[in-house]
Amino acid sequence: MATEDIQVTPYNGSVGAATLLGSEQNLLISSFGTPTTGTLVDGDGILGSADDGATTFNGDSVTYIGSGTVTPGVDLGVLGVQLGTPVDVVVFEAAGQIYFHYPAGEPNLAGNIFLVVNIDATPYSVITPICFAHGTEIRTPTGCRPIESLHAGEKVMDIDGNRLDIRWIGRIHLRIPARRAFAKWHPVRIAADAFGRGHPYRTTWLSQQHRVLVRSALNELYFGESYCLAPVVQLADGAGVRIDRSVIDVTYHHILCDRHAVLLANGLPAESLHLGQVAQMGLSRAAFGEFEIAQELGDEIGSVPAAAPVLRGFETRLLAREALPG
Repeated sequence: MATEDIQVTPYNGSVGAATLLGSEQNLLISSFGTPTTGTLVDGDGILGSADDGATTFNGDSVTYIGSGTVTPGVDLGVLGVQLGTPVDVVVFEAAGQIYFHYPAGEPNLAGNIFLVVNIDATPYSVITPICFAHGTEIRTPTGCRPIESLHAGEKVMDIDGNRLDIRWIGRIHLRIPARRAFAKWHPVRIAADAFGRGHPYRTTWLSQQHRVLVRSALNELYFGESYCLAPVVQLADGAGVRIDRSVIDVTYHHILCDRHAVLLANGLPAESLHLGQVAQMGLSRAAFGEFEIAQELGDEIGSVPAAAPVLRGFETRLLAREALPG
């Protein structure tokens, strides 16, 4: 089962599910309640109408409504004007309550009156890969090795030269459908030297939510830290770092070490799998085989500290992009 803790915002207005799905709607911001967090459980990692009744949110059966975008706007009296940036949204109903979930973060509502909602019945993929693409070379005590050649019980080295035991290696192969809901499966392509000479030392592909170590003159000002971990997709500049939509078949690999660490992937400082991300991946055990390590680690999941402070998407966009040399 794919399980993910998600933040949702309840919609308390009068517009029903059928109307939301039928056409673009302007919904008053005042019709939304306070954001809350709950647990979504889904059998295959894909949320759609075929799952109605089988998927649950906080134990209640889910009826899927749709996915698409919302855009903040203001009412000028005779017409509404969209002012904000469109934000991805997933809309579903559970226990008679309609919820809006924003996978990449909430829209900026400051100064706005309504949300322009534009959704359709396209399924939403709960799976959010957090991993290295096949062929990525990871630094080990005996040199750099392709990630697919590594095994549990072997050692890798972090950015400071410390040796770490590999607790678990996971792999999943994805064939990416040509549908918007699966766009987050495409990897980010990082050109050689995109973050400075040798960082990375060759073209590298990471999943979009994989975090890399970055530094900025603004890091200390905003967050009180010299170096932070940031999702690589938020560093995309359309040139040296960009989402590679030409990739429709990709094999992703995960490395779980005895602690969360910053590894060197083709010379680029990038994180190992953090235990708190296991649920975020939304991947079923069937996708990986028996994930026995999760049972062994038990209460450690979610409690292991991150190797560096973690930035959210909007925080990353505040900073000038500069990768930490390896």
